[in-house]
Amino acid sequence: MDDTDLSGLDLAGARAYLVEFATSSKLARKALTALDEDLALWTTRVALAEGKGMAELAAAAKTKLSELEAKRAPLAAELAETEDKVRRIREKLPLVAASERSIDADRLLAELQLMTGELLGDTSPKLEADLARLESEAAVEEGLAALKKNAG
Repeated sequence: MDDTDLSGLDLAGARAYLVEFATSSKLARKALTALDEDLALWTTRVALAEGKGMAELAAAAKTKLSELEAKRAPLAAELAETEDKVRRIREKLPLVAASERSIDADRLLAELQLMTGELLGDTSPKLEADLARLESEAAVEEGLAALKKNAG
């Protein structure tokens, strides 16, 4: 599934979706920055331990440094992927905005019909005759119901 597919989203939904990815990107960038700071700290500690001739301490610091370096590559890849998605979503956002501005004639007609309370373009004599027939049938049924009530 393509995470940058905005089909089915309105403009507000697409923007919210973009904000989610942008937030994820910012958090990944902060995590990577913090990891880089930790890497610099442990690199300094390794050099300091080696400079003081503390081989055991230097080995422990190198182990920690290796762990941090192993975490950096996947985090950097995640950041690059998220930033790429943000870029692609930003490119597609104007298309969503443009499609939302188009006029749906059927929807507009339905809204006008709701506002005016009449069926536009369908005021044929057949419709009026059908409505009159339904009204007379309803009147007959009411009359029969009244007769049954009085007879019973």
